[in-house]
Amino acid sequence: MFALRGIAVSLTLFWLSYCALSVLVAYGWRYLDRLRNLPPRVVASLLFAARILPFALSLAGTLVFAAPSFVWLEPRGTDEEIGVAPLLLGICCLAFFAVGLTRVVRAQTSTSRVISSWLRGARALDVGTPAPSFQASSSVPPLTLAGVCRPRLLFSESALALLSPDELRCAVRHEVAHMKFRDNLKKLALQFAWFPSMRNLEKAWQHAAELAADDDAVSNANEALDLAAALIKLSRQLPNQPLPVISMGLVQDGALSVRISRLLNWKESSSGSARKFRWFAVPSLVAILLTTAAVYGPLLAQTHEVTEWLVR
Repeated sequence: MFALRGIAVSLTLFWLSYCALSVLVAYGWRYLDRLRNLPPRVVASLLFAARILPFALSLAGTLVFAAPSFVWLEPRGTDEEIGVAPLLLGICCLAFFAVGLTRVVRAQTSTSRVISSWLRGARALDVGTPAPSFQASSSVPPLTLAGVCRPRLLFSESALALLSPDELRCAVRHEVAHMKFRDNLKKLALQFAWFPSMRNLEKAWQHAAELAADDDAVSNANEALDLAAALIKLSRQLPNQPLPVISMGLVQDGALSVRISRLLNWKESSSGSARKFRWFAVPSLVAILLTTAAVYGPLLAQTHEVTEWLVR
């Protein structure tokens, strides 16, 4: 009974904190629009952090505070029964994990199925990328990075025929940037940490990720023009079928005109500013960890009082 109560209380605290934080993020993330002047890589990182923050904080709170406080401070000899509320909320939390796992398996399965169909009769290419590259039929999207564990770069026949060597090189670098920052893995994580009303935030993150990949793909005005030309040419070659869930397509972003306009008016990338921003974040994280360690004992006691209230 002690272990069952501990599991029920931990799941309840996770579920309550996750729902509360998710609601706050779902309706408050638009304030990040004020940061649109920051480098796209920073904006993409902030948007993804905001999207995954409810899950990360709730999981950390459960593992670092809720479970330890119950194990260390709850008397084991008590005959206290589990309340109806913790039991129902714990079941809701388990259902959340089950749905998230189902979404992950479904996304992986459907993506693998689509990739397999694209690779039938495909021809291997050597374009100097870390991921295996293939020329598939003209029915596939022009240029797509698909998969997580074994990502593949797939070209359509029309893409290879339309693009000049310089345009193709910039387009490939764009997809390599997605692979470098594990954007497909992030999309898979979002499938697990699902929550209603997060679709607009996820679209904003994906658009920022595309802008950031554009910046990583070009280093001067000529390369920016080459990538813009590639986007214009390939935007006319889109197939009817949508991309699989765990993939990043070069011309699948809904705000394609914004990207093209930005490349035509290209300015020197501010990737250095992005690196400086990360160094500002490190001291803040260290300060939070040190503060938490200093007051860990009192926080455990407060958390145990909350779990006592939940059990009753």
